Amino acid sequence: MMNKYELMNAHAVKVNGGSGVLISALSQEYSYVLTAAHVIRDAASLEGFQSHEILNHERERINVIQIYFHPDTNVDCAVIKIPYQESINLTMYIGEPPPRTPLMMVGYPDTRSREKSFNNQVKQQTAELVSWIGGEIVISADGGPDKSMIDGFSGAGVYCLDNESFCLIAIEYSMDGAEVEEYFGRVKCNAIRWYKELVEYHSLASIRPSFLECFSNLKDKTFNYDFPGTDLIAHIKEEFGGIIDEILEDKSTKPSLILTKYENNLLFSNEHPSSLLDIRLWISYLEFMAISVLLDDPTNADSIYFSGLETKRRFVFSKSEKNWIGELRNLLELAGNTLDEGGSLIIDNCELNPIVMPPKFQIKEILENIARPRATGSRLKINRVSVEKCNTLKIAHIRALHKRCVIENLDEFYNNNSSEYVEMLRGFYNVHVN
Repeated sequence: MMNKYELMNAHAVKVNGGSGVLISALSQEYSYVLTAAHVIRDAASLEGFQSHEILNHERERINVIQIYFHPDTNVDCAVIKIPYQESINLTMYIGEPPPRTPLMMVGYPDTRSREKSFNNQVKQQTAELVSWIGGEIVISADGGPDKSMIDGFSGAGVYCLDNESFCLIAIEYSMDGAEVEEYFGRVKCNAIRWYKELVEYHSLASIRPSFLECFSNLKDKTFNYDFPGTDLIAHIKEEFGGIIDEILEDKSTKPSLILTKYENNLLFSNEHPSSLLDIRLWISYLEFMAISVLLDDPTNADSIYFSGLETKRRFVFSKSEKNWIGELRNLLELAGNTLDEGGSLIIDNCELNPIVMPPKFQIKEILENIARPRATGSRLKINRVSVEKCNTLKIAHIRALHKRCVIENLDEFYNNNSSEYVEMLRGFYNVHVN
């Protein structure tokens, strides 16, 4: 699995004499490269020009389907439509990043063009935010590199970083200043909003991950139990696959519509909105829906059924790798404010080895103090939570649930007929969810 630095490199492409970024469209027919308009126009104006050249991080040529420019010719951005690229997994942030957030610009500067290894031609340049005015961003590259060190970065992706993740916020297009003496490593970038405008103007598919189009794109990624080499696991996965097929029969049950309906309510409190486009959220959400169908056995596993679950069972996600019990108070407040008595909150994060459910003593301690305001003050929010109702709620981590309900019961599955697996799964999951 690539780390965030490897992923940034993997999504950087060389476009003619500049750079670009691979990004998903809400389509399974094509994807996009975001770049600066002058990277396209300058190349086309050269004597002997034949075609635009796009190379991915493995130096493989990417075909160009069509190129689009922003309707405002003063906006130096372009979108290149390319054949569908399945491996794209990049999140974006529409808006200004939090203050003092570290930035990284990733592209192909001219100074590295003679490197023998193509992998060494890409460069990660650390930077910091200087200004953000009307969608035009100025950043300061660390070390104050001059223009010769920045040439070739046009079209490069600019990312904001945190300890655990990264997201694309802008595309670089020029040095900042009218004279060389003004540069001091400062460069101008276009915010992602300009590219969204461009795509909308040309009636193209939205700049969003293609997996949001349909849950069928995620089916093969679900219920991948971490236990290799057993036909029994494959059979259990098939049982859940059958349930997912039922869900897929309703074309109105799709990730994009669920995202529009719930938005930040799919996330932990204070989670960055960019997490809504993380594929791990939607894999776990599909598993959550399949487990719900397993437990409830509804007549129709359709959008009407899932809407009826809103106060009975909810799912929330975080990209944090920290122990999820550290968010227990916030999760209890969320569950208490959104669920009926006896409801269940199913969660997922990126913790390596999560526990299934919080220890009872921790819940008791939190509930004993839940009416007390915090130092920052949230008395009204906390007072709306019924302590009595919270005692009836369940909170469980979905990946830890899989381990508890399947991996730790493999002997029992092995000693029973496969025709009994669905009922056994229902019994095991029911203990922790209902």
